[in-house]
Amino acid sequence: MTTTTTNPATVLVIEDDDASRMLVTYLLEAAGHRVLAAENGAVGLDLALAEGPDIVLCDLQMPVMNGYEVARGLRASPHWRAVPLVAVTAFSMPGDREKALEFGFNEHLSKPITPETFVQQIEAFLASTRPTPPQSG
Repeated sequence: MTTTTTNPATVLVIEDDDASRMLVTYLLEAAGHRVLAAENGAVGLDLALAEGPDIVLCDLQMPVMNGYEVARGLRASPHWRAVPLVAVTAFSMPGDREKALEFGFNEHLSKPITPETFVQQIEAFLASTRPTPPQSG
């Protein structure tokens, strides 16, 4: 089902729904990634600033601090403008993707996620945003 990645990343998952957070964490860890998890936007923002993940996956509708506020908080710093920020959300009506992009998200994935393809989607996005490692030899 899921293969181990050759280029593991540190992934921050900010998701208030326990089942969704556990599923995403399980899938990413099974593929060899390090996962940091937060149950709301405020904890997620603090964790992002403290840990410096390679990518942030963030729900939009959460208590305490929503995903748009997380994006605003991260994008306020020049360093965080380069870190990929992906909305993983049930907000999938016309205009929702565009709104997320306007707030600083790089991508918008709709819930429910498809477990069989989710890791590949995240890894493809990471590959397109990460610098290519130098070739040895």
